[in-house]
Amino acid sequence: MVEVRALTTDAVVVLDGEVLLLERDHPPFDGYWVLPGGVVERDETAREACVREAREEVGLDVMVEEFVGLYDDPDRDERGNVSAAYRCTPIADDSPVPREEARQVATFDPTDLPEMGFDHERIVTDALLE
Repeated sequence: MVEVRALTTDAVVVLDGEVLLLERDHPPFDGYWVLPGGVVERDETAREACVREAREEVGLDVMVEEFVGLYDDPDRDERGNVSAAYRCTPIADDSPVPREEARQVATFDPTDLPEMGFDHERIVTDALLE
């Protein structure tokens, strides 16, 4: 039987020139900083999932600005997930708050990031620094 890899999405949300990250509260990468994101559900596009996940995890309504890339290294996630990453902009002046799967949220200078889970440092670099 063939093992299928799930499609996920990651949101690179920029607030005042900094990138919004959340501290994960569960494995894999429990305690690491990551981008808001998650699994694309059967009835939605990757862009729609990106918007939904940002709302669910950090309480922000965002607009997708640009496709950053497809991240499919088999070792990027122990579960085998492939990610479609998007650069996003908030569409309101709301402040981010930790919600589902997040201990805390904070913004960071893209050139001075904390230790990050998955390949999210690479995604931030691709989205904001190249």
